Amino acid sequence: MTSTHVKHPILRLEVLAPDGTRDVESRVFCRLQHKSVVVDECCSCVHCDAIVGGAKPSVDCTIPVVPLPAADDPTGERTEVGMLLCTGTVVVAESATLHAALAVLRAEDRRAVAIVDDRHVLVGLVHETAFLRRRPGQAHGAIGGAMSTAIAVHERTPVRVALRMLAAHHLREATVISDEGTPIGLFRDVDGLRWISAAARVSA
Repeated sequence: MTSTHVKHPILRLEVLAPDGTRDVESRVFCRLQHKSVVVDECCSCVHCDAIVGGAKPSVDCTIPVVPLPAADDPTGERTEVGMLLCTGTVVVAESATLHAALAVLRAEDRRAVAIVDDRHVLVGLVHETAFLRRRPGQAHGAIGGAMSTAIAVHERTPVRVALRMLAAHHLREATVISDEGTPIGLFRDVDGLRWISAAARVSA
Protein backbone atom coordinates (compact mmCIF):
# COMPACT_ATOMS: atom_id res chain seq x y z
CA MET A 1 0.00 0.00 0.00
CA THR A 2 1.28 3.46 -0.89
CA SER A 3 1.78 5.80 2.06
CA THR A 4 2.75 9.46 2.21
CA HIS A 5 4.26 11.57 4.97
CA VAL A 6 2.47 14.92 5.26
CA LYS A 7 2.64 17.96 7.52
CA HIS A 8 -0.72 19.49 8.37
CA PRO A 9 -0.29 23.13 9.52
CA ILE A 10 -2.13 23.82 12.77
CA LEU A 11 -4.81 26.47 12.22
CA ARG A 12 -5.49 28.48 15.39
CA LEU A 13 -8.91 30.06 15.75
CA GLU A 14 -8.76 32.83 18.37
CA VAL A 15 -12.14 34.14 19.52
CA LEU A 16 -11.96 37.50 21.30
CA ALA A 17 -14.49 37.44 24.16
CA PRO A 18 -16.27 40.43 25.77
CA ASP A 19 -13.87 40.39 28.74
CA GLY A 20 -10.82 40.62 26.46
CA THR A 21 -9.75 37.00 26.84
CA ARG A 22 -9.22 34.75 23.85
CA ASP A 23 -10.72 31.31 23.45
CA VAL A 24 -8.37 29.22 21.29
CA GLU A 25 -9.36 26.26 19.14
CA SER A 26 -6.77 24.44 17.02
CA ARG A 27 -7.61 22.52 13.85
CA VAL A 28 -5.90 21.04 10.82
CA PHE A 29 -7.24 20.54 7.32
CA CYS A 30 -6.83 16.77 7.05
CA ARG A 31 -5.64 15.63 3.63
CA LEU A 32 -7.04 12.17 4.24
CA GLN A 33 -10.55 13.22 5.30
CA HIS A 34 -10.65 16.36 3.12
CA LYS A 35 -12.03 18.44 5.97
CA SER A 36 -10.83 20.26 9.06
CA VAL A 37 -10.68 18.42 12.38
CA VAL A 38 -9.76 19.59 15.86
CA VAL A 39 -6.20 18.70 16.84
CA ASP A 40 -7.43 16.73 19.86
CA GLU A 41 -8.94 14.22 17.42
CA CYS A 42 -5.58 13.79 15.72
CA CYS A 43 -4.08 12.38 18.91
CA SER A 44 -6.25 9.27 18.65
CA CYS A 45 -5.88 8.86 14.86
CA VAL A 46 -3.83 5.84 13.77
CA HIS A 47 -2.21 7.93 11.02
CA CYS A 48 -0.84 10.61 13.39
CA ASP A 49 2.94 10.41 13.89
CA ALA A 50 3.55 13.54 15.98
CA ILE A 51 2.24 16.95 16.94
CA VAL A 52 5.01 19.47 16.40
CA GLY A 53 5.26 22.88 18.07
CA GLY A 54 7.56 25.79 17.31
CA ALA A 55 7.24 28.65 14.85
CA LYS A 56 5.30 26.51 12.36
CA PRO A 57 3.25 24.04 14.43
CA SER A 58 1.88 21.04 12.58
CA VAL A 59 0.40 17.59 12.89
CA ASP A 60 2.68 15.15 11.06
CA CYS A 61 0.98 12.08 9.62
CA THR A 62 1.53 9.06 7.43
CA ILE A 63 -1.57 8.61 5.30
CA PRO A 64 -2.44 5.75 2.90
CA VAL A 65 -3.04 8.04 -0.09
CA VAL A 66 -0.99 10.40 -2.22
CA PRO A 67 -2.36 13.97 -2.05
CA LEU A 68 -3.09 15.65 -5.38
CA PRO A 69 0.19 17.21 -6.59
CA ALA A 70 0.03 20.86 -7.62
CA ALA A 71 1.53 19.88 -10.98
CA ASP A 72 -1.55 17.76 -11.71
CA ASP A 73 -3.92 20.65 -11.04
CA PRO A 74 -2.26 23.78 -12.45
CA THR A 75 -5.56 25.67 -12.78
CA GLY A 76 -6.72 24.98 -9.22
CA GLU A 77 -9.96 23.31 -10.27
CA ARG A 78 -9.56 20.39 -7.83
CA THR A 79 -7.28 21.60 -5.05
CA GLU A 80 -9.29 22.64 -1.99
CA VAL A 81 -8.92 26.03 -0.36
CA GLY A 82 -8.31 24.32 2.98
CA MET A 83 -5.03 22.98 1.59
CA LEU A 84 -3.65 26.52 1.24
CA LEU A 85 -4.29 27.61 4.84
CA CYS A 86 -1.26 27.88 7.12
CA THR A 87 -2.08 29.85 10.28
CA GLY A 88 -5.75 30.32 11.19
CA THR A 89 -7.53 33.55 12.07
CA VAL A 90 -8.71 35.90 14.84
CA VAL A 91 -12.45 36.56 15.17
CA VAL A 92 -14.71 38.37 17.63
CA ALA A 93 -17.57 37.01 19.73
CA GLU A 94 -21.01 38.38 18.84
CA SER A 95 -21.47 39.39 22.48
CA ALA A 96 -18.37 41.63 22.45
CA THR A 97 -18.36 45.35 21.67
CA LEU A 98 -17.52 47.23 18.51
CA HIS A 99 -14.37 48.41 20.28
CA ALA A 100 -13.15 44.79 20.34
CA ALA A 101 -13.77 44.46 16.59
CA LEU A 102 -11.89 47.70 15.94
CA ALA A 103 -8.96 46.47 18.04
CA VAL A 104 -8.69 43.30 15.92
CA LEU A 105 -8.91 45.28 12.67
CA ARG A 106 -6.00 47.46 13.77
CA ALA A 107 -3.87 44.71 15.28
CA GLU A 108 -4.32 42.35 12.32
CA ASP A 109 -4.24 45.11 9.66
CA ARG A 110 -7.50 43.82 8.20
CA ARG A 111 -10.39 45.41 6.29
CA ALA A 112 -13.00 43.25 8.03
CA VAL A 113 -13.26 40.89 11.00
CA ALA A 114 -15.49 37.82 11.29
CA ILE A 115 -18.09 37.64 14.06
CA VAL A 116 -19.08 34.31 15.63
CA ASP A 117 -21.77 33.12 18.02
CA ASP A 118 -21.20 31.20 21.26
CA ARG A 119 -20.68 27.97 19.26
CA HIS A 120 -17.96 29.66 17.16
CA VAL A 121 -20.23 29.61 14.09
CA LEU A 122 -19.78 32.51 11.65
CA VAL A 123 -22.72 34.93 11.84
CA GLY A 124 -21.42 38.05 10.07
CA LEU A 125 -18.65 40.55 9.46
CA VAL A 126 -17.77 44.00 10.72
CA HIS A 127 -16.04 46.10 8.04
CA GLU A 128 -13.72 49.00 8.76
CA THR A 129 -16.24 51.30 7.03
CA ALA A 130 -18.62 50.68 9.95
CA PHE A 131 -16.47 53.04 12.04
CA LEU A 132 -16.18 55.92 9.58
CA ARG A 133 -19.35 57.76 10.66
CA ARG A 134 -19.33 56.78 14.34
CA ARG A 135 -18.25 59.01 17.16
CA PRO A 136 -15.48 57.62 19.42
CA GLY A 137 -17.92 56.77 22.24
CA GLN A 138 -20.07 54.68 19.91
CA ALA A 139 -17.26 52.17 19.46
CA HIS A 140 -18.30 50.63 22.78
CA GLY A 141 -21.75 49.76 21.48
CA ALA A 142 -23.10 46.38 20.41
CA ILE A 143 -21.70 44.64 17.36
CA GLY A 144 -25.11 43.73 15.95
CA GLY A 145 -25.88 47.20 14.59
CA ALA A 146 -22.69 47.34 12.54
CA MET A 147 -22.59 43.74 11.36
CA SER A 148 -23.13 42.79 7.72
CA THR A 149 -23.66 39.45 5.99
CA ALA A 150 -20.48 37.42 5.65
CA ILE A 151 -19.36 36.04 2.30
CA ALA A 152 -17.67 32.78 3.28
CA VAL A 153 -15.78 30.08 1.41
CA HIS A 154 -16.28 26.45 2.39
CA GLU A 155 -13.01 24.65 3.12
CA ARG A 156 -13.52 22.13 0.29
CA THR A 157 -14.14 24.80 -2.36
CA PRO A 158 -11.62 24.49 -5.23
CA VAL A 159 -9.10 27.34 -5.41
CA ARG A 160 -10.26 28.47 -8.86
CA VAL A 161 -13.92 28.55 -7.78
CA ALA A 162 -13.03 30.56 -4.67
CA LEU A 163 -11.14 33.09 -6.81
CA ARG A 164 -14.17 33.48 -9.09
CA MET A 165 -16.38 34.04 -6.05
CA LEU A 166 -14.10 36.77 -4.68
CA ALA A 167 -14.02 38.48 -8.07
CA ALA A 168 -17.82 38.31 -8.40
CA HIS A 169 -18.25 40.04 -5.02
CA HIS A 170 -15.35 42.48 -5.55
CA LEU A 171 -13.53 41.09 -2.51
CA ARG A 172 -9.83 40.51 -1.85
CA GLU A 173 -10.36 37.94 0.91
CA ALA A 174 -13.02 35.78 2.53
CA THR A 175 -13.35 33.71 5.69
CA VAL A 176 -12.92 29.97 5.19
CA ILE A 177 -15.41 27.88 7.17
CA SER A 178 -15.71 24.22 8.18
CA ASP A 179 -18.72 21.95 7.75
CA GLU A 180 -20.02 23.34 11.05
CA GLY A 181 -19.64 26.95 9.90
CA THR A 182 -16.62 27.60 12.12
CA PRO A 183 -13.95 29.93 10.69
CA ILE A 184 -10.64 28.13 10.15
CA GLY A 185 -8.67 30.77 8.23
CA LEU A 186 -8.67 33.45 5.56
CA PHE A 187 -8.47 32.89 1.81
CA ARG A 188 -6.92 35.84 -0.02
CA ASP A 189 -6.99 36.28 -3.78
CA VAL A 190 -3.23 36.88 -3.83
CA ASP A 191 -2.63 33.52 -2.11
CA GLY A 192 -4.79 31.69 -4.63
CA LEU A 193 -3.15 33.41 -7.60
CA ARG A 194 0.33 32.69 -6.27
CA TRP A 195 -0.56 29.03 -5.77
CA ILE A 196 -1.89 28.71 -9.33
CA SER A 197 1.18 30.49 -10.71
CA ALA A 198 3.52 28.12 -8.82
CA ALA A 199 1.49 25.06 -9.89
CA ALA A 200 1.64 26.17 -13.52
CA ARG A 201 5.43 26.51 -13.34
CA VAL A 202 5.80 23.02 -11.85
CA SER A 203 3.54 21.45 -14.50
CA ALA A 204 5.26 23.19 -17.43
